[in-house]
Amino acid sequence: MGLFRKPLTEEEQQKKQRYEESKLRLMEIHNHADVIFYIDEIATDPVTGRYALIGEMGKGQLTGGESYAIYSNEGLSVGTMTLDTFEDREEQHFIVGKVTRTFCFPTEEWEGYSPGQMLVRMPEES
Repeated sequence: MGLFRKPLTEEEQQKKQRYEESKLRLMEIHNHADVIFYIDEIATDPVTGRYALIGEMGKGQLTGGESYAIYSNEGLSVGTMTLDTFEDREEQHFIVGKVTRTFCFPTEEWEGYSPGQMLVRMPEES
């Protein structure tokens, strides 16, 4: 292998450009959001039987009855949701021991949720 890399193909350049744009959008969300919740899975809760978004809190605290923006893993807005209730549960994980997972219960089911999305609340503008 020589000292020089071959130039990026057009497809590789476009992929790199999309990645850089996504990274900037995500950094903007992380820097300015009051609340960030990362969705790890979507399931029917075995305890309550309700539709649930299961994941981890990244920043702030969820509040029942409030609306949150839904962002893709590329930092693009894909919708909004209103949170009915949420519950933190401690679970035993076979590798890392006890972990706390948050179960969010939206007021309505929606087909568009997917793992990797985030629920976000930005500060109110004055």
